[in-house]
Amino acid sequence: MSYNTGLIGLGNMATALIEGWIKKGRNPKEIIGFDIKRERCEFLKRRFDIEIADRIEEISAKMVIIAIKPQDFSTLNLDLPVDTLIVSIMAGVPIRKIEEVFDKNPVIRVMPNLLCSINKSFIPFACNEKVSKSDREFFIPIFRDFGEVVEIKESLMNIMTALNGSGPGFVAYLIEAFTEAGVYNGLAYDTALKLTLSIFEGTAFLLRENDISPNSFRIDVTSPGGTTSRGVWVLEKSGLKGAIYDMLRVSGERAKELENS
Repeated sequence: MSYNTGLIGLGNMATALIEGWIKKGRNPKEIIGFDIKRERCEFLKRRFDIEIADRIEEISAKMVIIAIKPQDFSTLNLDLPVDTLIVSIMAGVPIRKIEEVFDKNPVIRVMPNLLCSINKSFIPFACNEKVSKSDREFFIPIFRDFGEVVEIKESLMNIMTALNGSGPGFVAYLIEAFTEAGVYNGLAYDTALKLTLSIFEGTAFLLRENDISPNSFRIDVTSPGGTTSRGVWVLEKSGLKGAIYDMLRVSGERAKELENS
């Protein structure tokens, strides 16, 4: 049987991709996957009814996605036809290293995040020179299932790894802090969490749907001498923005370290 998509590595990110595709109505029988952990293969076979390869050499598809841990890529030994589109979602592995294994193939490097599972990710990608117009026309609609797809310079991939790849984890940390602060001030945990989720989700929706900048919205809702003004003063005094700048900087530096390792 011929497959549209092959997945090497069936961890959390690959699972999010499969879940997002199926939610968009794609046929799981067009997907074949392989992982060295057989229990993981069996789990995804039961959950999504995708095809599972017994050996990595059996992976053959129009597009093969490399979804293994970056540190395991150096051990990958796989020969694929030259017209197979290689798509990497590995953090910190540059195209030049992927070409050392797949020197004749078109290669696309992508940095999605786990929001693919609910079709709410942003999809930045970069290509090598072997990627043709037809390769792009095949790749973009498939990954548009998850959200907006944008081609970028590969030099921006490290900051994309920090902001887009790690971003949901950073936001979850902020949601955790808001929730705990609500509990500290007397709210039940469930109430504090529901309220916090509503605030984050609703604010993001409002800004996006009305094309409002965060700064202008924050100014509009901050009355002089009011409760928001007092709270923002504490945030400014604590240096929160500086901490976020540093957070993205060190995360991007870690991505660069992986790239050079």
